[in-house]
Amino acid sequence: MTGCTNLDENPYTFIDPGTYYTNEAEVETALVATYNRFRRIYSGNNSLYIAHLELLTEQGWPNYTKDNMDNISKWAYANDASTGGVMKVWGYAYECINRANIVLGRADQVAMSDESRNRIKGQAYFLRGYTFFHLLRLWGGIPLPLTYTNGVDGLELGRSTIDESYDQAILDIETAMNLLPERGASNYDVWRISKGACQAALGQIYLYRASMNGNNTEYLTKSKEYSKMVIDSHKYELMPNFTDNFYWFNTNAKNNQESIFELQYSAQSGQSNNMHIRFGLGRTNNDFFGCYQYCRFGVSGFLYKEMVDNGDKRAEALLSYFVGDGDGSGQVREHNYITDEFRWEPMVTNDKGGEHMCVFNLKYFDRHTAADLQQPCANFGILRYADVLLNYAEAANLLKAGDGLAELNKVRTRAGLAALSGVSQAEMDEDILNQRRYEFIGEAKVYFDELRKDKLADFAAEKCERGVEEGIIYLSDLVFKPKQNYLFLIPQGDLDSNKALEQNPENVSK
Repeated sequence: MTGCTNLDENPYTFIDPGTYYTNEAEVETALVATYNRFRRIYSGNNSLYIAHLELLTEQGWPNYTKDNMDNISKWAYANDASTGGVMKVWGYAYECINRANIVLGRADQVAMSDESRNRIKGQAYFLRGYTFFHLLRLWGGIPLPLTYTNGVDGLELGRSTIDESYDQAILDIETAMNLLPERGASNYDVWRISKGACQAALGQIYLYRASMNGNNTEYLTKSKEYSKMVIDSHKYELMPNFTDNFYWFNTNAKNNQESIFELQYSAQSGQSNNMHIRFGLGRTNNDFFGCYQYCRFGVSGFLYKEMVDNGDKRAEALLSYFVGDGDGSGQVREHNYITDEFRWEPMVTNDKGGEHMCVFNLKYFDRHTAADLQQPCANFGILRYADVLLNYAEAANLLKAGDGLAELNKVRTRAGLAALSGVSQAEMDEDILNQRRYEFIGEAKVYFDELRKDKLADFAAEKCERGVEEGIIYLSDLVFKPKQNYLFLIPQGDLDSNKALEQNPENVSK
């Protein structure tokens, strides 16, 4: 982990490039700052981005009305250009892109070895391209700045088309792939972006593009090819136990054999991971949980029951038991989640007395760092080998029925599920989506998978309707049903400051 924990947020964007970037160490500093800004898309004050995406699916239940968790869950802000954690992504993403552009704009002018230059530039190209991909999934065609900001001139940049945005993201990551070493290369930290991360990302991007274009066979073929490169590299494997991927269960979880790219955190001021602080039970501050917590949202009790009933071992990553003061009474007791009744016994409440009826996600939690330090340091996965296997299986099956079944079954059997055989193309495709729903709870991925498969509205509506029937607190009927081509509105503040931007149209409900 040496070198990956000092991601201080200094304003490199405003340093005079003519006087600062004069040696390799200073360019490397700018690269670390680029990683930092990519990390900010997910965490810190923007951890509500994850909450927002999870609540829009069947994965998340609101656990509080604060930050409009209950209204987000019912899609009340579908066409609002100023509400929600998603809006902050735009600004953080373009800061990340600008920082990447500084690295790319200065690296060739500084004396260093060709190997060092290629590695630095490759990481910057990946971070820029993958950030473009994040943006285009949320907003469609986007501005594509390829040079860094140097003053106040030229800041207004119009939107490119969706295809142009895909093409640039892919070009950046393909360029990175050809510059970067494979994982495990000499003198190359395991946490850094590698050739395998580029191949995995390209497999993901081409699959997304294929789904949004009627399962285009050219894009499916590209997705399959890039995912196969990762598989054939033999650099990655599934962890034997699903829970071993997460710091709560395994102190050696960081950058393990299944990890392809993950966000790095440490128990230092400015470097800690605040996600479980925001997404915890809200009344706990003890050694069992490792840090104080707020409560915003949890995992759907319906989804948890579905997994338990199926014998799915991935349910073990969700909190259904703890010892502590769960209701503010001052009594430390054992609390168990009653699966069939969607409630805790004894009752668990937030600081306003509202009952918690969801389970919680231990993927975020850190019980190993001292509670009084209040600096949880669990890493957050962006790409895992499980992603690659499911991406390969989906693309392969859509190209030829049944192809990719072995890769799908690796994910299933690790979860304790029986291997599939003799299923139709449609049945296999449905199961792949379900495996994503169980595998990636809380990882801000299922929203995009359900959207591209045009299943998001159906799952969200079912959650809300059933929630009302079951009397789940903070759940109410869905007010908007997104189509496959749903895009968020560009944040109003950015429209006001960049007159070259055009707003997305409001999305018409199904």
